[in-house]
Order: sequence, then structure tokens, then C-alpha cells
Amino acid sequence: MLRYDLSEIMRNPGMVKNFEVKERPFQDDDVKYVSPVFGRFSVTNGGSALLIRGSVSTSVELECGRCLGEMYFPIDGEIIEQYSLSAANEAGTSGDHVAEVVQDVENEVPPGLFEGRVMNFAVLIRQAAILEIPLSPVCKESCRGLCPSCGKNRNEVECSCDSQSDSKPLSRLADLIKQKESRN
Repeated sequence: MLRYDLSEIMRNPGMVKNFEVKERPFQDDDVKYVSPVFGRFSVTNGGSALLIRGSVSTSVELECGRCLGEMYFPIDGEIIEQYSLSAANEAGTSGDHVAEVVQDVENEVPPGLFEGRVMNFAVLIRQAAILEIPLSPVCKESCRGLCPSCGKNRNEVECSCDSQSDSKPLSRLADLIKQKESRN
């Protein structure tokens, strides 16, 4: 799934290869894709670097930051990555040079992206999705969230809690401080 052998590209500087991804919804480490994942990628061996360009579109499942309800968020992400290459002899052959991705301080390769010369596009798709997800997703702009007193979802039911408590969230703390001061 989403793994492609790049041996031919790494063997030929200047070579460009295009990949098309059409994957059914799946669950990754911390991202749940709820619609098909579509992507187009171009991998170029620039001699000293491997350049990956592409785009991905899908939808992911998130939790609303206000009401904690399940929501779906569309993802349309761009991917532009570059990884340094170094020439190395391919095991078992003499004179056949195959570039390999270099892992060093200046060239940080995400864990799991490469296994030898096999690239796992799921790692790049996950990165693109995470970069597109808002810090505090909201199911809809008019979401009323949870009641801070009773915890009910105010989009679904009206609660009988004091609406004044919403405007002054620390009022209960202020009352406790006043009680303590009056005792002293």
C-alpha cells in the first residue's frame, strides 16, 4: 500500500517518474482518512538530490474543538520535498552506481519514508494532511459548544444552567476567594 520502488529513478540521474495514488479510506497512526485518497506525485533524480512534488486530496475525521463532536475536514495539500542523494555501489555488481538518500543534520528524512530504495508515500500524505488540519477545528461556525456547567452539547439540547456563568467563567473562583477572606 502506497509503497513504490525507486531503484530505477535512483540509478538514473535526470530521470523523472510520475505516480498516481488512488487509495481507499484508511487509518494511519493518528489520522483517519474517511474518503478516498487521491494524489499525483512526480519524483525527479536531480543527481545530487531527489525532488518530490505532488498534491493530495481526501477528507479526514476530526473532533470539533467546541462540542467534541465528530466532523469531516477536506484536505487539499501540496507536497514539495527534497532529499540529498549520495552515490553508492549496488551490492553484488561492479561499477553499477545507485544513489541513496542521505540522512544527516541538513537532510532530515521522516521516519518510515524510505526502506532502502522503497518509498512509502503514506508518510508524505500524512504530513500534508497534518499541515492542512486547523489547530482548533470547528464543525460549523455557529457551533455553540458544550455547556461549561453541565457539559451538555448545546447544539443538541438546551440546558437549564445559568447563562450568566458563561460570561464570567471565573466567577465561582471569585466567590470562593470572597468566602475565604470573610472567614479571616
